[in-house]
Amino acid sequence: MRVARHLAEHDGVITTDEALALGMSGDQVHRRVACGLWVPHARSVFLSAEHRMTDAARLRIALAANGGVADRSAAAWLHGLIDDLHDEVTLSVPRSTHGVACRVPTAVRRRTFPAEDLTRVRGLPTTALPLTLLAAASELGVDDGISLMDRALQTRCVTLKELRASLERNSGAYGMRLARRILTAAEDLSESELERKFVRFLRKHGIVGWTQQVWIGGRRMDFVWPAERIVVSLHGWAFHKSHSRWETDQETTSALASQGWVPLIYTWKRLEFRPESILRELSHTLEQRQIAA
Repeated sequence: MRVARHLAEHDGVITTDEALALGMSGDQVHRRVACGLWVPHARSVFLSAEHRMTDAARLRIALAANGGVADRSAAAWLHGLIDDLHDEVTLSVPRSTHGVACRVPTAVRRRTFPAEDLTRVRGLPTTALPLTLLAAASELGVDDGISLMDRALQTRCVTLKELRASLERNSGAYGMRLARRILTAAEDLSESELERKFVRFLRKHGIVGWTQQVWIGGRRMDFVWPAERIVVSLHGWAFHKSHSRWETDQETTSALASQGWVPLIYTWKRLEFRPESILRELSHTLEQRQIAA
Protein backbone atom coordinates (compact mmCIF):
# COMPACT_ATOMS: atom_id res chain seq x y z
CA MET A 1 0.00 0.00 0.00
CA ARG A 2 2.81 2.45 0.88
CA VAL A 3 4.59 1.72 -2.40
CA ALA A 4 1.38 2.11 -4.41
CA ARG A 5 0.72 5.46 -2.73
CA HIS A 6 4.25 6.60 -3.49
CA LEU A 7 3.88 5.69 -7.16
CA ALA A 8 0.56 7.53 -7.37
CA GLU A 9 2.03 10.64 -5.79
CA HIS A 10 5.26 10.59 -7.82
CA ASP A 11 3.96 10.04 -11.36
CA GLY A 12 4.91 6.35 -11.29
CA VAL A 13 8.61 7.02 -10.60
CA ILE A 14 10.50 5.32 -7.78
CA THR A 15 14.16 4.74 -6.92
CA THR A 16 15.75 1.76 -5.21
CA ASP A 17 16.50 3.87 -2.13
CA GLU A 18 12.88 5.01 -1.93
CA ALA A 19 11.60 1.45 -2.28
CA LEU A 20 13.89 0.24 0.50
CA ALA A 21 12.80 3.15 2.72
CA LEU A 22 9.19 2.08 2.15
CA GLY A 23 9.94 -1.39 3.53
CA MET A 24 10.74 -3.40 0.42
CA SER A 25 13.74 -5.71 0.26
CA GLY A 26 16.37 -5.70 -2.45
CA ASP A 27 15.03 -9.03 -3.75
CA GLN A 28 11.52 -7.61 -4.04
CA VAL A 29 12.80 -4.69 -6.07
CA HIS A 30 14.75 -7.06 -8.32
CA ARG A 31 11.69 -9.26 -8.90
CA ARG A 32 9.51 -6.30 -9.90
CA VAL A 33 12.13 -5.25 -12.41
CA ALA A 34 12.65 -8.79 -13.69
CA CYS A 35 8.96 -9.36 -14.35
CA GLY A 36 8.51 -5.99 -16.06
CA LEU A 37 6.42 -4.27 -13.38
CA TRP A 38 9.08 -1.61 -12.98
CA VAL A 39 10.97 -0.40 -16.05
CA PRO A 40 14.50 0.94 -15.44
CA HIS A 41 15.27 4.32 -17.05
CA ALA A 42 18.53 4.99 -15.20
CA ARG A 43 20.56 3.17 -12.61
CA SER A 44 18.20 2.46 -9.67
CA VAL A 45 15.46 4.68 -11.15
CA PHE A 46 12.27 3.04 -12.38
CA LEU A 47 8.88 3.85 -13.91
CA SER A 48 5.95 1.65 -12.99
CA ALA A 49 4.57 -0.20 -16.02
CA GLU A 50 1.11 0.91 -14.89
CA HIS A 51 2.00 4.58 -15.44
CA ARG A 52 2.54 6.49 -18.67
CA MET A 53 5.74 8.35 -19.38
CA THR A 54 4.36 11.84 -18.80
CA ASP A 55 6.30 15.10 -18.78
CA ALA A 56 6.25 14.99 -14.98
CA ALA A 57 7.64 11.45 -15.02
CA ARG A 58 10.43 12.44 -17.43
CA LEU A 59 11.43 15.29 -15.16
CA ARG A 60 11.38 13.13 -12.03
CA ILE A 61 13.49 10.44 -13.71
CA ALA A 62 16.07 12.96 -14.96
CA LEU A 63 16.39 14.59 -11.55
CA ALA A 64 16.55 11.30 -9.67
CA ALA A 65 19.18 9.92 -12.04
CA ASN A 66 21.42 12.98 -12.00
CA GLY A 67 20.75 14.29 -8.50
CA GLY A 68 20.38 17.77 -9.90
CA VAL A 69 18.15 20.83 -9.87
CA ALA A 70 15.63 21.67 -12.58
CA ASP A 71 16.53 24.93 -14.31
CA ARG A 72 15.91 26.87 -17.52
CA SER A 73 12.97 25.48 -19.55
CA ALA A 74 12.38 22.54 -17.17
CA ALA A 75 12.05 24.95 -14.26
CA ALA A 76 9.76 27.16 -16.34
CA TRP A 77 7.51 24.17 -16.97
CA LEU A 78 7.57 23.15 -13.32
CA HIS A 79 6.55 26.67 -12.26
CA GLY A 80 3.69 26.60 -14.78
CA LEU A 81 5.19 29.26 -17.04
CA ILE A 82 5.10 27.10 -20.19
CA ASP A 83 2.68 24.36 -21.21
CA ASP A 84 5.02 21.63 -22.45
CA LEU A 85 8.27 20.24 -21.12
CA HIS A 86 10.95 20.37 -23.81
CA ASP A 87 12.29 17.12 -25.25
CA GLU A 88 15.56 17.64 -23.37
CA VAL A 89 15.12 18.06 -19.63
CA THR A 90 17.30 20.96 -18.50
CA LEU A 91 19.02 20.67 -15.14
CA SER A 92 22.16 21.63 -13.28
CA VAL A 93 24.36 19.46 -11.09
CA PRO A 94 27.35 20.22 -8.84
CA ARG A 95 30.65 20.39 -10.70
CA SER A 96 31.94 17.33 -8.87
CA THR A 97 29.05 15.14 -10.06
CA HIS A 98 29.87 12.38 -12.54
CA GLY A 99 27.69 11.81 -15.59
CA VAL A 100 25.14 9.01 -15.53
CA ALA A 101 23.33 7.02 -18.19
CA CYS A 102 19.67 8.00 -18.43
CA ARG A 103 17.06 7.11 -21.02
CA VAL A 104 15.44 10.51 -20.66
CA PRO A 105 17.31 13.05 -22.82
CA THR A 106 18.86 15.74 -20.66
CA ALA A 107 20.79 18.99 -21.07
CA VAL A 108 23.03 19.15 -18.02
CA ARG A 109 25.08 22.10 -16.83
CA ARG A 110 27.60 21.92 -14.01
CA ARG A 111 26.97 24.72 -11.57
CA THR A 112 25.55 25.47 -8.16
CA PHE A 113 23.07 28.14 -7.09
CA PRO A 114 22.78 30.48 -4.11
CA ALA A 115 20.35 29.12 -1.53
CA GLU A 116 18.03 32.10 -2.13
CA ASP A 117 17.56 30.97 -5.74
CA LEU A 118 16.43 27.42 -4.95
CA THR A 119 13.02 26.08 -4.03
CA ARG A 120 10.85 22.98 -4.39
CA VAL A 121 7.78 22.58 -6.56
CA ARG A 122 5.78 19.35 -6.28
CA GLY A 123 8.61 18.10 -4.10
CA LEU A 124 11.21 18.56 -6.85
CA PRO A 125 14.31 20.77 -6.49
CA THR A 126 14.25 23.68 -8.91
CA THR A 127 15.42 27.22 -9.39
CA ALA A 128 13.17 29.79 -7.75
CA LEU A 129 10.79 31.82 -9.91
CA PRO A 130 12.93 34.98 -10.34
CA LEU A 131 15.99 33.07 -11.56
CA THR A 132 13.79 30.80 -13.67
CA LEU A 133 12.36 33.81 -15.49
CA LEU A 134 15.81 35.29 -16.06
CA ALA A 135 17.15 32.01 -17.43
CA ALA A 136 14.08 31.59 -19.63
CA ALA A 137 14.82 34.94 -21.27
CA SER A 138 18.00 33.37 -22.66
CA GLU A 139 16.88 29.76 -23.04
CA LEU A 140 13.58 30.44 -24.82
CA GLY A 141 14.69 33.42 -26.90
CA VAL A 142 13.80 37.09 -26.81
CA ASP A 143 10.10 36.86 -27.70
CA ASP A 144 9.09 34.04 -25.38
CA GLY A 145 11.45 35.16 -22.63
CA ILE A 146 10.06 38.70 -22.58
CA SER A 147 6.47 37.44 -22.74
CA LEU A 148 7.03 35.18 -19.74
CA MET A 149 8.63 37.95 -17.70
CA ASP A 150 5.98 40.49 -18.66
CA ARG A 151 3.15 38.10 -17.75
CA ALA A 152 4.75 37.29 -14.41
CA LEU A 153 5.08 40.99 -13.61
CA GLN A 154 1.49 41.60 -14.70
CA THR A 155 0.16 38.92 -12.36
CA ARG A 156 2.47 40.15 -9.59
CA CYS A 157 3.87 36.71 -8.87
CA VAL A 158 7.32 38.30 -9.04
CA THR A 159 8.65 41.84 -8.65
CA LEU A 160 11.33 43.83 -10.44
CA LYS A 161 13.22 44.00 -7.15
CA GLU A 162 13.25 40.19 -6.83
CA LEU A 163 14.40 39.80 -10.43
CA ARG A 164 17.20 42.32 -9.95
CA ALA A 165 18.39 40.66 -6.72
CA SER A 166 18.49 37.25 -8.40
CA LEU A 167 20.33 38.67 -11.41
CA GLU A 168 23.02 40.20 -9.23
CA ARG A 169 23.51 36.94 -7.32
CA ASN A 170 23.98 35.08 -10.61
CA SER A 171 25.55 37.81 -12.73
CA GLY A 172 28.37 35.63 -14.00
CA ALA A 173 26.18 32.70 -15.03
CA TYR A 174 25.76 31.64 -18.64
CA GLY A 175 23.00 33.54 -20.45
CA MET A 176 22.63 36.39 -17.97
CA ARG A 177 23.79 39.04 -20.45
CA LEU A 178 20.52 38.98 -22.39
CA ALA A 179 18.54 38.67 -19.17
CA ARG A 180 20.24 41.81 -17.85
CA ARG A 181 19.37 43.72 -21.01
CA ILE A 182 15.72 42.73 -20.82
CA LEU A 183 15.40 43.41 -17.10
CA THR A 184 17.05 46.81 -17.42
CA ALA A 185 14.49 47.73 -20.07
CA ALA A 186 11.66 46.64 -17.79
CA GLU A 187 13.04 48.75 -14.95
CA ASP A 188 13.84 51.89 -16.90
CA LEU A 189 11.55 51.99 -19.93
CA SER A 190 8.78 54.38 -18.92
CA GLU A 191 6.54 55.78 -21.65
CA SER A 192 8.59 58.99 -21.79
CA GLU A 193 11.86 57.06 -22.15
CA LEU A 194 10.32 54.91 -24.89
CA GLU A 195 9.30 58.06 -26.76
CA ARG A 196 12.82 59.50 -26.42
CA LYS A 197 14.21 56.24 -27.75
CA PHE A 198 11.90 56.46 -30.78
CA VAL A 199 12.91 60.08 -31.41
CA ARG A 200 16.56 59.01 -31.46
CA PHE A 201 15.62 56.26 -33.92
CA LEU A 202 13.83 58.72 -36.26
CA ARG A 203 16.68 61.21 -36.20
CA LYS A 204 19.30 58.53 -36.75
CA HIS A 205 17.56 57.45 -39.96
CA GLY A 206 16.66 60.94 -41.16
CA ILE A 207 12.90 60.44 -40.98
CA VAL A 208 11.17 63.83 -40.91
CA GLY A 209 7.69 65.34 -41.04
CA TRP A 210 6.49 64.09 -37.67
CA THR A 211 5.17 65.79 -34.57
CA GLN A 212 4.69 64.46 -31.04
CA GLN A 213 1.74 64.36 -28.68
CA VAL A 214 -0.98 65.38 -31.14
CA TRP A 215 -4.65 65.24 -30.21
CA ILE A 216 -6.90 63.59 -32.80
CA GLY A 217 -10.59 63.12 -32.07
CA GLY A 218 -10.11 63.57 -28.34
CA ARG A 219 -7.23 61.10 -28.19
CA ARG A 220 -3.57 61.94 -27.72
CA MET A 221 -1.30 60.28 -30.25
CA ASP A 222 2.38 59.56 -29.63
CA PHE A 223 3.72 60.46 -33.10
CA VAL A 224 1.86 61.86 -36.09
CA TRP A 225 2.80 62.53 -39.72
CA PRO A 226 0.03 65.03 -40.58
CA ALA A 227 0.74 65.27 -44.31
CA GLU A 228 0.70 61.51 -44.81
CA ARG A 229 -1.99 60.92 -42.14
CA ILE A 230 0.09 58.30 -40.34
CA VAL A 231 -0.08 57.73 -36.60
CA VAL A 232 2.45 55.75 -34.57
CA SER A 233 1.60 54.44 -31.10
CA LEU A 234 4.34 53.07 -28.87
CA HIS A 235 3.67 50.16 -26.54
CA GLY A 236 5.94 49.34 -23.63
CA TRP A 237 5.70 46.47 -21.17
CA ALA A 238 2.17 45.18 -20.60
CA PHE A 239 2.61 45.17 -16.82
CA HIS A 240 2.75 48.98 -16.94
CA LYS A 241 -0.79 49.10 -18.37
CA SER A 242 -4.24 48.37 -17.00
CA HIS A 243 -6.72 46.27 -18.97
CA SER A 244 -8.95 49.33 -19.47
CA ARG A 245 -5.99 51.17 -21.02
CA TRP A 246 -5.45 48.24 -23.38
CA GLU A 247 -9.12 48.32 -24.46
CA THR A 248 -8.91 52.08 -25.07
CA ASP A 249 -5.87 51.55 -27.29
CA GLN A 250 -7.82 49.04 -29.40
CA GLU A 251 -10.74 51.44 -29.76
CA THR A 252 -8.39 54.24 -30.75
CA THR A 253 -6.78 52.15 -33.48
CA SER A 254 -10.16 51.28 -34.97
CA ALA A 255 -11.36 54.89 -34.83
CA LEU A 256 -8.24 56.20 -36.58
CA ALA A 257 -8.52 53.68 -39.40
CA SER A 258 -12.17 54.60 -39.97
CA GLN A 259 -11.15 58.28 -40.32
CA GLY A 260 -8.58 57.60 -43.04
CA TRP A 261 -5.47 57.50 -40.87
CA VAL A 262 -2.89 54.71 -41.05
CA PRO A 263 -2.30 53.55 -37.45
CA LEU A 264 1.00 51.82 -36.76
CA ILE A 265 1.88 50.23 -33.43
CA TYR A 266 5.48 49.60 -32.40
CA THR A 267 6.52 47.81 -29.25
CA TRP A 268 9.65 48.52 -27.22
CA LYS A 269 10.72 44.93 -27.91
CA ARG A 270 10.68 45.48 -31.64
CA LEU A 271 12.42 48.86 -31.31
CA GLU A 272 15.11 47.30 -29.13
CA PHE A 273 15.71 44.02 -30.93
CA ARG A 274 14.38 44.47 -34.51
CA PRO A 275 14.64 48.19 -35.34
CA GLU A 276 15.39 47.42 -38.99
CA SER A 277 11.88 45.95 -39.41
CA ILE A 278 10.35 49.19 -38.09
CA LEU A 279 12.50 51.21 -40.47
CA ARG A 280 11.35 49.14 -43.45
CA GLU A 281 7.66 49.31 -42.54
CA LEU A 282 7.59 53.00 -41.65
CA SER A 283 9.61 54.05 -44.70
CA HIS A 284 7.40 51.99 -47.00
CA THR A 285 4.21 53.38 -45.48
CA LEU A 286 5.44 56.96 -45.79
CA GLU A 287 6.43 56.39 -49.40
CA GLN A 288 3.07 54.84 -50.31
CA ARG A 289 1.09 57.64 -48.66
CA GLN A 290 3.19 60.29 -50.41
CA ILE A 291 2.60 58.63 -53.77
CA ALA A 292 -1.14 58.39 -53.09
CA ALA A 293 -1.29 62.08 -52.21
